[in-house]
Amino acid sequence: MESKEILPILTLQQIKGTGRKSIDEILKIFADFKPGSPSDLLDRLKEAHEINKKIKVPDNIQTVEKCWNKAKEILETSQENSIKIISGKSPGYPKYLAKIPDPPALLHVKGNIDSLSQKNMIAVVGTRKPTQHGAESARKLGRVFAKEGFVVVSGLASGIDTQAHKGALDVNGTTIAVLAHGLHTVYPAENKKLADEIIEKNGAIVSEYSWGKNSFRIYFVERDRIQSGLSLGIFVVETDIKGGTMHTVRFCKEQNRTLIVFKPTQEFTDHQKTEGNAKLISDKSADIIFENDDDLDLIRVKLNSTCKDLLTHEKNKDKPVIQEKLTLFSRNK
Repeated sequence: MESKEILPILTLQQIKGTGRKSIDEILKIFADFKPGSPSDLLDRLKEAHEINKKIKVPDNIQTVEKCWNKAKEILETSQENSIKIISGKSPGYPKYLAKIPDPPALLHVKGNIDSLSQKNMIAVVGTRKPTQHGAESARKLGRVFAKEGFVVVSGLASGIDTQAHKGALDVNGTTIAVLAHGLHTVYPAENKKLADEIIEKNGAIVSEYSWGKNSFRIYFVERDRIQSGLSLGIFVVETDIKGGTMHTVRFCKEQNRTLIVFKPTQEFTDHQKTEGNAKLISDKSADIIFENDDDLDLIRVKLNSTCKDLLTHEKNKDKPVIQEKLTLFSRNK
């Protein structure tokens, strides 16, 4: 990691009253934001404040020095724990994530950093308390997409997320877990072994929050934009109307990614755990309604289109995302 650009941003994140939006504005103002000392950083903040009065300036240099030293501790501790920190200008910054309206200024990554920028990326998401059918479907989806060379993205939560990760690992596939807290811990705790296996099998756990930062409710919502942002599309397996998955759906639409919704079987059509699915289908939010294997070609075509739209400036933009037809599982199995 390049500490000359990482350390100042980490310092900004420690300054009270300097939130994500303010940091984004500061980075837009300065094309090359690499202040080399607390005093340099304070000068930059004063300059930024003259341009945008919403950007706050600490009252004294001591405050900046304290935050600078705290950021150095985080940087050192992260390195000691094999955590890489990358900024939006780092070569390894995820290419799809960079396209969203509010990409994280920093990403903290443990594991294979290259897994974040693979061409074939799909998020599989849903409720923490799925039906048995939903849990089985999520695991099968994880297997199928991983076998076809996709990196499976999810949030390591109980339920659908866990099963999607496990499905990918079942076939030695690559999967990424996006967390809503620093990488000093794993939530839920029972998924610590799963997180370790994700890393061991060439995947990664990732967060925009630094070492020692504990989770808050809003962090889970902010995490959802990253799950979607890393991916070409999201596959909603099961969700109720007010579930956290709906935040991911909203970000998916805002980021112009493909929304795939699993159509509940007749047995679960009126089930609370699939009310969100039904709503997304009825209000025509879903780009693809998944019912059976016949819909897999449609998924392939739509994801190809999304990839081209996101990366039109890159070479080989016409190369298909999926070369062969996917083979999933029939509804009657």
